[in-house]
Formats: sequence, C-alpha cells, structure tokens
Amino acid sequence: MKKQTLLLLRFVLILATILLMAYSKSGLDIASPGYVVALLYLLTNLTLYFIPETRFSRPFITFGVFLVDVVAISVAIFLTQGMQTDFYLIYFLIIFIAAVGQDIRGSILIAIVACALYGWLLYRANPGVSIFNSAILIRIPFLFIVALISSYWSTEMRRQLKSKKELETFAHKLEDEVTRITEKETELRRYSETVINSVASGVIAVRGDGTITTVNPEAARVMGCKQDKLTGSNIEEIGGLAVLWQKMKKSIEANKPLERLQISIKNTKNKTIPIGLSVSPMTSSNAKFSGCVGILRDLSEVKELEEKLKHAERLSYLGKMASWIAHEIRNPLTAIDGFSQLLAHTENKKKIKTFSDEIHKGAKRINHIIEDILTFARTKPRVKASDIDLHKLMTQITETIPNVKFSIKGDENPIIVGEEESLKSLFTNIINNSIDAMDKNPMLVIDFHKRKQWVVTEIIDNGKGITEEDLKKLFTPFFTTKSRGTGLGLAIVKKIVDDHSGKLEIESEEGKGTTCRIYLLKKEK
Repeated sequence: MKKQTLLLLRFVLILATILLMAYSKSGLDIASPGYVVALLYLLTNLTLYFIPETRFSRPFITFGVFLVDVVAISVAIFLTQGMQTDFYLIYFLIIFIAAVGQDIRGSILIAIVACALYGWLLYRANPGVSIFNSAILIRIPFLFIVALISSYWSTEMRRQLKSKKELETFAHKLEDEVTRITEKETELRRYSETVINSVASGVIAVRGDGTITTVNPEAARVMGCKQDKLTGSNIEEIGGLAVLWQKMKKSIEANKPLERLQISIKNTKNKTIPIGLSVSPMTSSNAKFSGCVGILRDLSEVKELEEKLKHAERLSYLGKMASWIAHEIRNPLTAIDGFSQLLAHTENKKKIKTFSDEIHKGAKRINHIIEDILTFARTKPRVKASDIDLHKLMTQITETIPNVKFSIKGDENPIIVGEEESLKSLFTNIINNSIDAMDKNPMLVIDFHKRKQWVVTEIIDNGKGITEEDLKKLFTPFFTTKSRGTGLGLAIVKKIVDDHSGKLEIESEEGKGTTCRIYLLKKEK
C-alpha cells in the first residue's frame, strides 16, 4: 500500500478513535490522560509523513505502525472505560487496514495482538468472566474472521491489480512493438522501393494472373506509360506487351528462370523497342502468392551502336577492298581482253571455242567477286524471316554436291526462324570450305541438337585442319588460304549468323579436321 493511502486510512482510524473517546462515559477533557493519548496518536500520523516512501514501504515498519495502532486503541479503551461500549469495533477497522496494508501473516499477527489486549481488558474489567461469555466467544473469533477475509480480499485485489498492471505493461510493450515493426516495415518498404527505382534496368513484377504489382521508372519509360497507371493493371490488356507476357507466363508455368532473352515490344506510344530480358519465377513461403519478376533493358542504343560499329567496320575495309578488287578483277579482265583480241584474229573453230570458254570463266570469276562483295555489304536480309526446317534445308544442299559422303543425324525436327536464302548461303559456304580442306575419302558429318534456346548445327569434316595462327584470322574479310579465294566467304557466314542473332564457333586441330558449330535461335512453341 502506498504511504499516502495508508496515512489517510490511519487518519480516519484516529478520528474514529477520538470521536468514540469523546462520546464515552469518561469523555475527553483537555489535559486528561485520554486527551494526551489522542493527541500523541494524532502526532504519530503527522510524524509518519516525514518518513521517505522507500523506507515506509518496508514490511517491519508498516507492521510496527499497525502494532502502535492496536496498543493506542487498547490504551484509549482502558482510559475511557469503554469495555461496555462499541469501542471494540475499532479493532475491526484496524485489522481491516492492516490486512490491506500488508500480507496475511502480518494481519494475523495484528489480530492476535488485538485479541490478546482486548481479552486482557475484558478480564481486567470483569475478573471472573467466563470464556463462554458472548463478549469473548463472539467478538474475539470475529476479529480473526475479519483478519482472514480482509487478508484474502486484499491479496486477491493485489493479485488482480498486479495482473492488470502486467497486462497494461504487456499491452504497452505490444503497442510499442507493433509501432516499431510497422515503422520498420514502412522503412523497409521505402528502402526496397528506393532500391528498385534506382536500378538502371527496368524491373516489373506480375502475379500469376498477369496483374502488375511492381514497376520501376525505367520499366515504365520503356513501356511508354506512367508507373501509377501500370501498377494494378493486367499486362494482357496493355497492347504490344504480348511477347513479354508470353515469356513471363512460360517462366511461371515451368517454374524456372529464363535468362538473356532478346525480344521486341511495342510500347503504348506504338514504338518498337528491342529489349534484353531475364525472367525469374517467385513463390511465397505459404504458396499464396505466385508470379514472376522480369529484369529488362532497353537495347535501342546498343542496337544502334552495333549497327554503327558494323558500318564502321565495313568502311574500314574499303581501302583494302579497293586494292583487292583492283587486283582480283584485273586478272580476269586481262584474260578477257587478251582472249577477245585473239578471237578477232582467228577462224579456227576449236580455238574460238577455247577462247570463248576462257572469256566466260573470266566473266564468271568477276561476277562471283561482285556477288561476294554485295552479300558482305548488305545490311539486312532481303526476304522476311519464316519458319525453316534445317534438316530439310541441309538435305537440299547436300544432294547437289557430288563425290562427298554426308551423314546427317541428331534432332529430326530442328525448326528455327530465319531467312532461307541467307541460311542456304551460310551452310553452302561452310560445306564448300570443308570440302576444299578434305583430300582423300571426303566425309562430312552434320549433327543437329538443341541446347536451351538454341538449335546447334555441327558440321564436322576429316580434312587437314586449320593452324592456330590462321584460326585467329578466320573471319577477317579478304583473308584466305586459297589461291583463287575472295577471302569473304567466312566473313559473310559470320555476318549472316549475326543478322540472325546467333553464335558461331570453330574448333580445329591441324591434321585432325575441323568442327564448326552454328547456334541459331529455335522457334518458340
């Protein structure tokens, strides 16, 4: 019990004692013993105000205060001869206050002391009184009953108050924790948004049904729309993003990432934009949320730079090309000029035919050189891309080549999307190079297989192979090891592969043959 509350209850107790003393038979005259006791009793309460709270709350001090109260009341009853009055009711009041102010042991001890003093006062007033007298038989047990009931009630109240305080403390802690977690979650969300918005690449996250949940400024810029309009919209309802949604849906259904894809989308401004795309599926721990996140990058500038680089690379060969053309065309032109002059001065039919054949060979040679130059200089395929069965295409090419054994094996359905004439030129060039490298028993193995997003065509010959030094220069325009080659064959092959967004690998060891691998993007299902 707090000091202030105890002193207030004690003041009520002192006031009740003084009133009972004043209305007793003896009364309460000034300077009488009862008056002095009442005054001293009141002064004790005033003195207790000066004791610090920390000391006052100690059990032995509160017990001492209640013990003083019991003695003071007993002295007051003795001095006012109040044994025959209701003065004993004050004992109930002090026992109640003692039960409230301390634990059950302290209140029982106070009740025992009160019973002993009250019994002594009864015996002194009536020396021959029997223990079965109502004053003893009823009043004294009631003091213990009041002590027990008051102690139980006080203990229960303290327990409930303690429980209430603990609940309030827990509620405050819980509220503080909820506030802290909310602030942390808000801070984390803002941090995540800042990180996503700061990424140079575009970031877009969608649910399994196509609802856009997150989109950063770069992705919004590429799509030609504002962030707030995209968030919450369905990606299927946004025109031009069908290809993007197909890739994302495929990743969700297969539950595996798709990396380093290149696609073209039409944004809301009807502008076609090439993008690099990586898609990863995501699923929450309780599997209630599923979807995927796409990282996309605008490749418009990259594509422009690639075209400029290719153009610059072709321009860099102009000087070399001019010299080469002058040298390569001069020889057949000289032959044509010489044989045409001889043709004008002969009437021999056999010689006329020989001279005509040589003129035709020279013209054919010049035409071949011009075709190679035009193919190399061409920037885009002439014909729109279509579905191509590489197995069928390779069969058509090999059927026109005599005296060479071919073995076509592997995947029987290698379908890609490309420009047929360009690809026919690509494979014809590679096969002719392989045939030129094989002297005896020429054997060419063509193997098709699929690897991730690629259809891989392996062309393996048993020729003399390529030296390590020549292998480094293989795709350089005008580089050739043939006596009558243009040096543009493999450069054209490389250009065609690049135009189809593919890859080209050549492995060779001198004396052991050459393996050429052409990677072309397979047709999406």
